[in-house]
Amino acid sequence: MMILLDCGCRVSVAGRSSLAAARADNFYYPPEWDPSQGSLNTFHGQHALRERARKLDQGILIIRFEMPYNIWCGGCNSMIAKGVRFNAEKKQVGNYYSTKIWSFTMKAACCRQEITIQTDPKNCEYVIISGAQKKTEDFDVEDAETFELPADEGVHYGRNGALIY
Repeated sequence: MMILLDCGCRVSVAGRSSLAAARADNFYYPPEWDPSQGSLNTFHGQHALRERARKLDQGILIIRFEMPYNIWCGGCNSMIAKGVRFNAEKKQVGNYYSTKIWSFTMKAACCRQEITIQTDPKNCEYVIISGAQKKTEDFDVEDAETFELPADEGVHYGRNGALIY
């Protein structure tokens, strides 16, 4: 249901009983819009995803990508920590059986180095294709000041998997 306001604007009430409810939902239709013209996105000449869909004709969608592990930047050799977020271009580069293989291309904030990461559905992980190197963190038991557990000699497990001494 459309309501014409004093300013000449039309507002969709969408089954609401009050005009305040329509304003709360932000349903605004400009006076020059007509339902025969399609949706408001079509009327304004925009995609529903706005700027994120600017390369959609090339099969690329702009997403927010979070780094899955610590890496070394290939351009300036600085560390990029796990959890750092980037605006990345996401595109499909292949299939593994019926699962899509996605490629994410982003620029590092430190030196604008282009980093490309792909999904690896076979091994359930992300693989760095170019622009960076995965940081491997190896540690020694003595350096970590922990105790090395003895072999499983004399250790028995019960029927429910609980450890029996």
